Amino acid sequence: MSSTRTHRHRRRSRADRGNIAIASRLMRVAAGAALASLIGACGGGDTGSTATAAAVAGASTNADPAVAATTPSTTSAVDVAATLQHLNAARAVPRDCGGTGTLPAVPPLRWNAELEQAAVGHSEWMQANDTFSHTGADGSSVGTRATAAGYAWRSVGENIAAGQRDVAAVIAAWLASPGHCRNIMHPDFVDSGLALKPGTSSNTYRTWWTLVLGRPR
Repeated sequence: MSSTRTHRHRRRSRADRGNIAIASRLMRVAAGAALASLIGACGGGDTGSTATAAAVAGASTNADPAVAATTPSTTSAVDVAATLQHLNAARAVPRDCGGTGTLPAVPPLRWNAELEQAAVGHSEWMQANDTFSHTGADGSSVGTRATAAGYAWRSVGENIAAGQRDVAAVIAAWLASPGHCRNIMHPDFVDSGLALKPGTSSNTYRTWWTLVLGRPR
């Protein structure tokens, strides 16, 4: 069983590349004010890493300025049908995400190509830099990355992970962590995009995952 840890990435030796770490961030943005909280946890089993972030804005407010669009070199490298099956099966039933009581079932998510591209760009950036963080290239956030990909959002969220072998394993890890679970069960989110970037022998982790969730304006 792994020990609890914050979202800040701790570099591990190549011998530890199988471990899982998870973290989450919640940002609520309204009238230019931002509140943020950070949580993190690690789990055993199919060892790897995960993290979440969410930004919720008023219908007329997009607090993240536009940044230069990323140009991901690959597609998401995931099975879209399997991803939606796992995510929507989780959302279809009431769920105890921990700390807030049982959350009600929520409508299914749909796949969104713009959020997929935002996810691909961030997974590629994490893998290329061998780092695990919601803060990406040039200080970007999930909101700026979604905007740069062309998604005009009212609310947007992000779960990140590293080390899990497949879609089922990474979604199971997120559902086992309160912050990640609440992102997946968030009633405001209607769109989704998931990306996987395989690691190399020089990386800390064997896989790098990003899930971006959103609701358009």
